[in-house]
Amino acid sequence: MSITKDFLPKHENMIVYQDDEMFRINTDTMALGEFLYIYKKDTVLDIGTNTGALLLYASMFNPKKMIGIDINEKALELAKKNMEVNNITNVELIHVDANEYKAEEADVVICNPPYFETDPKLLSKDEYKNLAKHEGSLNLENLIKIIRRNLKNHGTLFLLFLTSRLTEVIDELKKNKMTVKKLKFVYDENKELSNVVLIKAVKGARPGIVVEKPLIISR
Repeated sequence: MSITKDFLPKHENMIVYQDDEMFRINTDTMALGEFLYIYKKDTVLDIGTNTGALLLYASMFNPKKMIGIDINEKALELAKKNMEVNNITNVELIHVDANEYKAEEADVVICNPPYFETDPKLLSKDEYKNLAKHEGSLNLENLIKIIRRNLKNHGTLFLLFLTSRLTEVIDELKKNKMTVKKLKFVYDENKELSNVVLIKAVKGARPGIVVEKPLIISR
């Protein structure tokens, strides 16, 4: 285990301890964190919280309560440290398989899930990184069902996923009574096509979508 002290991208007042064995903050984390909008009355659920970076972004809105769940107990130990060092107390961290989680319904669900379809050729020897990158039992269909049962009616989902699988995401959301309300495509400045897309969806909402200007990531 090699723990290093870092800072939340664009927010150097937020300290983040990371471990080389865990999935580290990347441009996906930053893009989703900056895409969030949360009200002070909200209860926020972060599915697959890892070391808590997205909870740190969410904390800037001063929500009523935050919950982070993850199957990786070691990651949650670092998440706890990251909450403590940033003086965040309105948070509950739970070691649980997301497939089995059901508690109070949240106003907001945040999720930066493993979005690569499981291919044995792509799996590394690192169990933790496989959990963070590859679907496994937390495939897209199961993930959206988990979100639906843990999100209040008219509650909001903020999700990042592969652009190449956007039609799958929209189909699954529709099956589960969630409507895409906003899209923001993310581009690497050195690549022609968008790799990931930011999605805001609302449970039980009427149709109507806004596509924001794209986010261009400079390397």
